[in-house]
Amino acid sequence: MRLAIVVNSGAGALDQEGCEERARQIREAFAGLRVQTEIFLCSPARLTRTARQLASRDFDAVVAAGGDGTVSSVAAGLAGTAMPLAVLPFGTLNHFARDIGMPNALEEAALAIRDGTTERIDVGEVNGRVFINNSSIGLYPEAVIERDDKRKRGMSKLPAMLLAALRVLWRFPLLAVCVETPEQTVATRTPFVFVGNNDYTTNIRALGRREHLARGHLCVHTIRTRGRLKMFWSMLRAMFGRVEAVPEFETQHVTEAQVIAKKRTIAVAFDGEVMRTATPLYYRIRPGALLVRRAPRAANTLAMGAAS
Repeated sequence: MRLAIVVNSGAGALDQEGCEERARQIREAFAGLRVQTEIFLCSPARLTRTARQLASRDFDAVVAAGGDGTVSSVAAGLAGTAMPLAVLPFGTLNHFARDIGMPNALEEAALAIRDGTTERIDVGEVNGRVFINNSSIGLYPEAVIERDDKRKRGMSKLPAMLLAALRVLWRFPLLAVCVETPEQTVATRTPFVFVGNNDYTTNIRALGRREHLARGHLCVHTIRTRGRLKMFWSMLRAMFGRVEAVPEFETQHVTEAQVIAKKRTIAVAFDGEVMRTATPLYYRIRPGALLVRRAPRAANTLAMGAAS
């Protein structure tokens, strides 16, 4: 097996020395498994372009070494090609790695990549930008903007996110949006619009997880509420019960959606990264657009999702 390893040289607090040390650890982990590797250190702006170039070279897979933002950027370059994506989780939360059953420990993840299976999964897209987990507008991207501002002033990531979330919730901005899908049109004022690549679990025992990644639909969530307490109460009811039983929540399973807002540009989150994007937002699902390498023990779950 021959792998191209893409390492985000601008990830987190890594400096040049830290990137080189990470590359050394990765190289040694795969060398112990008799797997050939070629490592590419890339700035965040070059991740997608590099992955697209590597897709046409003689590798068995392109491995994204980093968190969800890094994985998403590499996946954007591989979507629609015959080159599989593999993941070495180095982020804080590693949502996508968890959903494909990838272990967090480097040696275990390397073994899973070597012995795993290759399956096709869906990707989402908004205004031409690929996402593998989810995209949203409203509370979350506003909190990320606040967090990044605090981090520039020297605050560490988790305290910065906590304070940012509290400040955004205190302001509690409401968006006037119109969500148009083939099934219906919803015009409302809401604190957020959440679009998932397939279904996310809202139950507290498996919050934020996906059981299937290849069912060919987007899951669009909005909530009708004008107050913080009402929103928290509705979310708690959804987490400890069934989201369908909470009238304030509106959920649609669709293949495409258009989100119209009054603003010409809006902050949009894509797999945890935020950028300002022109409106309206055109979302669509791309079924089976991405090949992924996943741990052997998790392969059957994805295959069942694809067959459903």
